Amino acid sequence: MKIIFSFVLAALMLPYINEPGNEDMKGILEQSQKPLFTFGIVADAQYCDCEPANGRYYRTAPGRLREAMNSFITDSVNFVINLGDLIDRGYESFEPMLDIFDSSGLKVYNLLGNHEYSVDDRYKKKLPLPMPTKEGYYSFNHQKFRFIALNGNEISTYSTSSKALIGKANEYIGILKESGNVNAVDWNGGISPKQLGWLKNQLDDAKLKNEKVFIMCHFPLYPENVHNLLNYKEVDSLLVNYDNIISCFSGHNHSGNYGNFNMIHFVNFKGMVESEHINSYAIVEVYGNKIWIKGAGREKSQILAY
Repeated sequence: MKIIFSFVLAALMLPYINEPGNEDMKGILEQSQKPLFTFGIVADAQYCDCEPANGRYYRTAPGRLREAMNSFITDSVNFVINLGDLIDRGYESFEPMLDIFDSSGLKVYNLLGNHEYSVDDRYKKKLPLPMPTKEGYYSFNHQKFRFIALNGNEISTYSTSSKALIGKANEYIGILKESGNVNAVDWNGGISPKQLGWLKNQLDDAKLKNEKVFIMCHFPLYPENVHNLLNYKEVDSLLVNYDNIISCFSGHNHSGNYGNFNMIHFVNFKGMVESEHINSYAIVEVYGNKIWIKGAGREKSQILAY
């Protein structure tokens, strides 16, 4: 309602502010519409030197990522968030994609997806994605906003070569299946109790410092979907205790999705790999009371108030 009102007010005032002598009013209105900062979003590029299969066009990934990065450069974004699954399989697939990130000159924050682990077991503990921490989860600040990146692969059958840990993950997935959870599949992952505690500390600290929060995870956290993080219900039970969370961004579900609860926007971005001819990425503009997601290609645009 606030957004609609502001746009209507601007339209009504336009003839007035364009009159001679009202340049100051025009300047104030234009300034109020400028974003505080912007950032780019890419999800599920899934490159490998492979033939298309199941509606996925793997060899198009470098060209599409380059197109997205060029758009981000043109629009002078402050940074880029890669929501995971930069590759589809094979350790050798990382190099051409990371070269595109490096050559852009933009700061890129990477998240780990499940396909990052579709490599030989000997590489799983030393993936080449630049990460601020060895755990794969971290936070960073931009202005008075905190960005919290989760690693949703800690509890999984694919992120380790340890038979004991794989057995524990299968046991957990089995329990979820018995409880009727639709996301209890072996290509989803979950976060550990340690990471959940870390997330709570991050949210508490952000609240204390009066910071607004963005949460990112490769796996969706809401609404219920087969692609969701294995223990998304635990995470959501924590999030409802905070009123400073703007949005949770995710990939993994290539069709995209949206949900809202507790005034938190859960935005699932479409997968870049899913179309033969049309790209999919977004630029997010952050304002004092809303975010404007400007979608490109298959990704839709939307304005979300907070």
